[in-house]
Amino acid sequence: MVDNTMKLSKILHSLVEKDAKIVAIPEFIIAGTYHDENHAQRRMQQRAINVNMIRVALAYGKYQFHSHARTWTLLDKCLKNTIYDSLIDDLRGLRIIAPIDKEEKCLFITTVYWDFKLAN
Repeated sequence: MVDNTMKLSKILHSLVEKDAKIVAIPEFIIAGTYHDENHAQRRMQQRAINVNMIRVALAYGKYQFHSHARTWTLLDKCLKNTIYDSLIDDLRGLRIIAPIDKEEKCLFITTVYWDFKLAN
């Protein structure tokens, strides 16, 4: 497990730059909700989640539909045998939420959080 957030951020940035799978993720905007436009940005700051973590979750996370939204969740099995294998303990449980919009040209991420109850 990486000791601090700054070190994790630097390691993750260098890995994301080399990852060809990241190029294939959809464009996204870190938005919020209709009533709170800065919700996602605030949650990212409060929960020590950065944009590169979101990119990894969109590229490797388990994709599901839940409550009229799409979710991507990073599980151990999603990251095993990838370049992020050494960061599993730091990325486990990251969940990204984006509402379903058939007209969209990019994802509007409304919230991000850690789900600590996930099994490996």
